Amino acid sequence: MAAGRRTTLGDLAEGLGLSANTVSRALSGKDGVSERTRSLVLAEARRTGYLPAEDVTRRSTSSRRPDGALSSTIAVTIPSATHVFSSELIGAIEAGARSAGYSLDVFTTEESAEVEQQIADMIIDHDLAGAIVIPVQGRSEPWASVAASGRPVVAASREVPGLDCDFVTADNGAGAYAAVRHLLAQGCRRIVQFEEDLAISTINHRREGFARAMAEQPDAVAHTILVPTRRYETSEPRWRATEAHRACLTFLDQPRDVTFDAIVTGDDYFALGALAALRERDISVPDQVRLVGYGDHPYSAWLDPPLTSIRIPTQLIGELAVSLLLQRIAGDSGPGVRRMIKPELIIRRSSVPSP
Repeated sequence: MAAGRRTTLGDLAEGLGLSANTVSRALSGKDGVSERTRSLVLAEARRTGYLPAEDVTRRSTSSRRPDGALSSTIAVTIPSATHVFSSELIGAIEAGARSAGYSLDVFTTEESAEVEQQIADMIIDHDLAGAIVIPVQGRSEPWASVAASGRPVVAASREVPGLDCDFVTADNGAGAYAAVRHLLAQGCRRIVQFEEDLAISTINHRREGFARAMAEQPDAVAHTILVPTRRYETSEPRWRATEAHRACLTFLDQPRDVTFDAIVTGDDYFALGALAALRERDISVPDQVRLVGYGDHPYSAWLDPPLTSIRIPTQLIGELAVSLLLQRIAGDSGPGVRRMIKPELIIRRSSVPSP
């Protein structure tokens, strides 16, 4: 390890020849780890300075205070505060936490692994009670470290790979599948998918649901357009309709052998951009092309035509996440719970022509 660098959970695991998950369970007092292994992990944590001596002593006798909490504050991490899902999720979590006597510290990662690590370190250093996180995809160590410090972690929307923590999400594959099946039932056979070009599980699941529904219709023709992501630009709101509008115009202006009769998007913002592009090319929605969004944002019902969309159960996701976290704070040490909630198809005029 480089001089002056803080010891990480990965360093402990590598030094002991154990998995990060085993080290995390040992440090947090969970079942499934022998007392000998737990003692070895605690001793190495003290030796390397990963945990201060008084914290090691506390963990070797009791992993929690009688009330189960380290403080009255819960951490919530989100990719960005500008998206409708994030703001609605925070509202649901805050209501549940407040009713139980907890306040929130909200952090944004901006999809940065470095920022995420800083947030995880801050949660540990400030003795927060626990964390509900939408993790930066593909990394587990920051949240394994938080869990190992005795603070429970609940993942929302995206899983933390390799960490046995509670996970609550919408079934995004089922949502995309429902959107496509609806369009197929309307007689559409040439469907274009507009999805964000970002390797995260929510997008991957939507793409899988789209492909599965199309595969069930032998004469259906699928085409996917990946919209360039703007989540890393912090000077402007992310998920802009601008990018989908530009991508849709480019698609519409390309020569093609077959026409298309429907568009399904991974976000209502993208549907907004696609709707504007179709209008500029004098293509009528829904008479010539049907359109389905994803998210059922507050403005979606007020578009012209009103937008068919997949409604994400954000309120329920937040309520379940905070309920699971409070149970963990109270001492529940059972195996991680996985909840996938089916979204709802909201049918409006953008996908169903007037009689």
